[in-house]
Order: sequence, then structure tokens, then C-alpha cells
Amino acid sequence: MELLAHLMSTDPSSPRLTVYDESQGSRLDFSAQTLDNWTAKVGNMLLDELDLEEGSAILLALPVGWQAAAIALGALAAGVETRFDDRASTDGDGEEVDVVFTSVERAAEFADLDGADLVLVTDDPFGRGVTETGGELPAGAIDFGPTVRFYGDQFPHPTPALTEIVATDLGPERLLTTGWTDRAGFSRQVLEPLAAGGSTVIVAGLVDSARLDEIASAEKVTKRL
Repeated sequence: MELLAHLMSTDPSSPRLTVYDESQGSRLDFSAQTLDNWTAKVGNMLLDELDLEEGSAILLALPVGWQAAAIALGALAAGVETRFDDRASTDGDGEEVDVVFTSVERAAEFADLDGADLVLVTDDPFGRGVTETGGELPAGAIDFGPTVRFYGDQFPHPTPALTEIVATDLGPERLLTTGWTDRAGFSRQVLEPLAAGGSTVIVAGLVDSARLDEIASAEKVTKRL
């Protein structure tokens, strides 16, 4: 897969995405190899499970986290457009989408999107699904965790190279950020650092400046957004 080939060929094992969830006290690292695997799994799920094709669109209505990042990367590999929507944003407002990725708590908000498949994603740090964490899956919804794990971590389709489709003025920085709210923010905080050969530390959840300073020091951050 060409999307992250520049990272895979130079340093596949160093952390490229580090995600803190302060509400759950979790910290997870994702190397280029791990991101490549998850990108492939999501891309395969989009094409094979959800029957999407190049030019299809998904709505990503999820909190900041590694699963949201993996879904957006998988969509990019598959040629599927990602629209970010927290219902306080107009990003994609009024446009049709084929699939909505959201939480059980927000599922009812998207009942009016006729014809769109509903995929439910938990906030479990390890990516367990709705039923695996003791929840109840609404009728007709797809449980993201166990479904995406079914798919292989090789993506047998052409993909763009991130270095060719994402322009950036960043160097190989290690960024610290508290997360995105729209497509531009996701690109700046995740796609651009990856394209530049760098990495991102995302801190989700309520956090004060002292805690951010502590994390920045521990993670050897070189730039803060």
C-alpha cells in the first residue's frame, strides 16, 4: 500500500500516532506498521462490507481518538471522501453520505439520513465493539470493532501516496495537539505530520495546561498546535 510507504520504508516501528484519552487514563502508540495495518482493514471493510467505491462519502461523527483517525486513513486509501460532522459544524451539511460512523449515544441523531448505513464505534481504548463492552447494538447497525477485525491487514488496491496528496510546511516534527474538529484540523494534525515524516501526540479529554506540559516533556514534543 502506497499511502504510508515513505514511513514503512524508512522507519516502520517508531511511534507515529500517540493517543492519550484523559477521561479513561489511557495511552496508546501506533507505529507506521500498525497504522498501515489498520488503514488496510478499514479500507477493506469500506469496499467489501459496505460496498463503497471511489467517490462515495462517509460521515465521521466521532470524538477525537485513534479509531476516528484509522477510519479517516482507511477512507483515504479507498478513495472515499470523509466528512467530519459534530452537528455543530457545517462540514458536509446538507450533503448525502453513504455511511455514518458514530457512537451508540449519538446514533439517533442520524436516523434521518435515509439510505446511509450506520456503523457504531465505542470509546474503548483497545477498539472493542459495542456488544464486546456490554452494550446493545440497535437493529440494523454494524458493530465496528468486531467487523473491522475480520478484514485483512493487506490492501490489494491502488492507493495514493500521502506525500503526493498532502502538502505541508512541517518538518519531521513531533506535534502535540488536543485534537481536531473538522477536515482541515485533521489534515494539519495527523496527515501533514505523517506526510512530513513526523508524528503526533493527541491528548483527548479535558486537560489543563500543566498536564499538557507534562505530556509534552515526556513525549519529547518539538511543536505544539
